[in-house]
Amino acid sequence: MTKDDRKQPSLQTSFSLVIFLVFIVLTVFLSAILYSSVEENIICQFEEKMDQTEISVTHSAILADKGLILYEKAYDQQLKDAFVPFLEAYEQSGGNPATIDLDALKNRMKQSSDWEIDLYIINESGVIEYTTFEPDRGFDFSTIPGFYSSITTVREGDEFSADRVSTSFSDPDVGKKYAYMPTPDHRYLLEVSFTSESFMAERKNFPYTAISDMLIEDGSALREVSIFDVTYRRLAGHGASAQGDTLAHVKQVYADHFGFDITDKPNETITRYIYIDLNNAGYPSSSQMNLVGEIVFTTQPLQDSLNMLRFNVFVLSLLGVGIGVFFAYYISYFLIRPVKAIMSDIDYIAEGHLDHPIQEARSAETEKLRRSVNILVVRLKSDILMLKQTSAELDSELKRTQEAEKALMNGNIKLGLLSGITRHDILNQIQALTMISALLKEELGDEAKAEQPLRIMDDVIATMEEQITFTQEYEMLGSKTTEWMNIWSLVTEVAEGTAFRQITTEISTGNLEVFADPLLRRVIFNLFDNAVRHGEGVTKMTVSFHEEGDGGLLIFEDDGCGVEESMKEKIFWKKTGKNTGYGLFLVQEILSITGMTIRETGKEGVGARFDIWVPEECYRFKE
Repeated sequence: MTKDDRKQPSLQTSFSLVIFLVFIVLTVFLSAILYSSVEENIICQFEEKMDQTEISVTHSAILADKGLILYEKAYDQQLKDAFVPFLEAYEQSGGNPATIDLDALKNRMKQSSDWEIDLYIINESGVIEYTTFEPDRGFDFSTIPGFYSSITTVREGDEFSADRVSTSFSDPDVGKKYAYMPTPDHRYLLEVSFTSESFMAERKNFPYTAISDMLIEDGSALREVSIFDVTYRRLAGHGASAQGDTLAHVKQVYADHFGFDITDKPNETITRYIYIDLNNAGYPSSSQMNLVGEIVFTTQPLQDSLNMLRFNVFVLSLLGVGIGVFFAYYISYFLIRPVKAIMSDIDYIAEGHLDHPIQEARSAETEKLRRSVNILVVRLKSDILMLKQTSAELDSELKRTQEAEKALMNGNIKLGLLSGITRHDILNQIQALTMISALLKEELGDEAKAEQPLRIMDDVIATMEEQITFTQEYEMLGSKTTEWMNIWSLVTEVAEGTAFRQITTEISTGNLEVFADPLLRRVIFNLFDNAVRHGEGVTKMTVSFHEEGDGGLLIFEDDGCGVEESMKEKIFWKKTGKNTGYGLFLVQEILSITGMTIRETGKEGVGARFDIWVPEECYRFKE
């Protein structure tokens, strides 16, 4: 061998290098095809599961709603019968509902059933003009165009119309079944609502909560399912009403009647909002029955599947490279002449024609190479088939999961919706006691022996009503959006009230605005009321403000008798004081919503002084 021959690479080495490079290209190409195909399939399966979950939520809500419709419809005839005395009373009044004693009519109608009934008379403008349920008096249905159009059609017609169970407009926590009957002169629309413990208990057999429980239990990628009604209350899921970004998204879905997805990559979630159309033209309030679903998926299972795919493809690529090195050596060693033919076949296979065989060679060595390459192709095909089979098994598993979801849904569809007993029932009883007290006064006249017990009874009734009203106000804390409010305007409005006109009020706050709960007006009212009740002859109230450190002091001072030193802290405790004991406690709770505090710093015998500390970020002087 000459020196020049030693410098040149051997044919075997050159050919081995070529074959090795071909195997690398082939392996990478097939791996890329394999990865792309399986990745697309995995993502499609995940998206299909999301779509199927959306369908399941929608169908579950529709089935629950249909169950409620069938159950509620059983009471339509009883409601229709309730309009007979109602219409008679209207006709006897000569078409003047002001002369109808609705409370007496309500009590007479209740004697024949255990229903909790309320009566309403709606005028042509859609306003509740007369009612036995005071919180709804004066409500204007024209603010709800779809519903107003429906009840106008009923008023202009001649037929009874039953409605769905829906929440009271004045109290979203109150659920009642409503029905309507037009007056013969079509000037008014008569409305009857009823509810009862047994009726509401039976409605629990059609729950929306079962939807979220069932789907979350069976969906590995499903994190949470929530359902919201038109008042943004959460009927299923965790929590009460929608808040923050969720509230904004729910409002958008109700406005657009169309859902959308929100992707949160840092938390690895996809939140899908869907519009559930439950509109039923047979009921006036059907437009208010639609729902919005919030479905939260975790993308962790998807990422796990993609990571496993990447690992498998990497291992398969290493295997292909290893086989390439092995066969490249033997092909280069034993086969030289049929290299072009074999390379041609390999190139054709690399284009994706995996069923194309390597041509037979005329030597044992090339024949072995041919079989080896064919084995490689068969293995690749086998792996692809195995992945496809795995995909089919995943499809089958998805189908079984869907069937299990359907079975669980059908098994739990009879569970009921939760509903609480509302405080208006207690207020109705208090109203009845008030009426009884008035009747006793009329019966007993000026008898001195009865005057004091009746006065005590009136005080007890008033205290009970104030305490119940306090619980309602306390529940409203934080339920409304805080806002900037002008102190001068609020104080002036309160001071001009009938109860405080005997007090001279001086206000030196200028154009001060405070960021607080809308119940801030109640704070000012309670401070004035406290001065009148306990100040023993208060004639003047001074309201001022000055900045102090990292905040400011809003000061209310009167010229009354002041507060005892031992009571300066106790007056803010619940049930402390001569009346209900809730006034200053409520003041303290309202102020705490935006970080404000209150304390009494006056001097006994000189007058009371309440200092409200306002954080720096919660006050401003508007230009």
